This record gives sequence, structure tokens and C-alpha cells, in this order.
Amino acid sequence: MSLDLPSAPVAKDANSQAEWRHAVRRALLGWRSALDAATHQHLSHRVQAHFSEFLENRSGATVGFYWPIQNEVDLRPVMARHLEVGGKAALPVVPGRDQPMVFHDWTPKTKMAPGFARIPEPQGTEAVAVHVLLAPLVGFDGAGYRLGYGGGFFDRTLADMKRRPLVVGIGFEATRLGNIMPHQYDVPVDVLITDRGIQTVSDQALPVEDKTDQLSPPCHLST
Repeated sequence: MSLDLPSAPVAKDANSQAEWRHAVRRALLGWRSALDAATHQHLSHRVQAHFSEFLENRSGATVGFYWPIQNEVDLRPVMARHLEVGGKAALPVVPGRDQPMVFHDWTPKTKMAPGFARIPEPQGTEAVAVHVLLAPLVGFDGAGYRLGYGGGFFDRTLADMKRRPLVVGIGFEATRLGNIMPHQYDVPVDVLITDRGIQTVSDQALPVEDKTDQLSPPCHLST
């Protein structure tokens, strides 16, 4: 499955690259919104299966996920099963523009109400720290750099967290790019999960015995 995307800019200045990312984002969102229902369901089921596999040895983790918008992969069924085996789930609440997201406890019975940008947010539940943070991918590259919606919420949220969670990008394999030309301060995800499978990007996702940094606590990675 291929996409007709704008050519990468010849100029290497920040403005040219930003304009290119904007054009690519628009094209990728257009492709995703145009997916027919059967194709979207097929690809989504494959992503859900790989994400379920990823969670198998992380049954005790608190997972910060997202409410699906704009034809994103819906992970609520997977999160509901995660809750059944003893895990926890959380959805973001956005206090306001240019502010980091705060994750609040979620179950399928949680009352939801439209929040920032009319995206549903949990009501009446406690704020929780997350061990695994899911980042929806508009596009991405093999180094783990993601193309999001351009609002900066994800990066602000990560910067505000006292302890960095394991960051997992979720998206469709067709939106993989050779290089998204990340900003200087962009931080790549640790794991990529698409309909093609699971790709480990950083050693934060490895068992502790395989890590180069033995000081990194593994408690958020497994039960």
C-alpha cells in the first residue's frame, strides 16, 4: 500500500522542512480518512492484535492511551481486556491550549464529556501516573520520530512528566516515511506498533538484562 506524498524539500532550512511536514501531514490524514470501512477494520484488527501481544507481559501496567479521532485505530477493546487481567487504563484531560495533558483513570463505565477540541475526556476520576504512554501516529519513520497533529501536546506532556514512561507509537504501516525531518528537540518513541508488527526502537523496551543502562528500573515494563 503506497502513498503519493510531497517530495522532500531540497532546502534544509527549518521553514522549508516545516512546510513539507505540514503538507505530508495533510496528505496522510487525507489517506487515512479515505480508507474504506473494510480496509480500516482489517488493518485496525492487526494493530490491535500486535498491541495485545505487547501487553501480554505488562499486565500490571497503567497505560495512557487515546480516544480515537479522525479514523485512528480504536484501542478501547484492547484496553478493556487489559483491565480484566489486572491492568489499568487512563485517558488524557487537556486543561487548556499549550498545556500538558493530565491522564485520568478510565474504565468502559467511566462518564465521558467533550473536552478540548471536543474530544471526550474522563469525568470524576483521579489523575494517575502512567507506565506506558501511547502516541497516535499520523506518520513516522524507522528511527521512531513521529508526525502528530502539530499541536505539541504530546511533547509538552512528556517534558512535564516526573518520570518518563515507555512511549509506544500506534499507527498504520502505510504511513511509514523514510525520514520525517524531526525538529531538533523532538524525542522518538521507544516502540512502534503497526499492522505489520512490533518494532523496538530504544532499549527502554528491552528486558533489564539486555539494557545498556542497568540503572533504568524495569518495573513499568512487566508484572
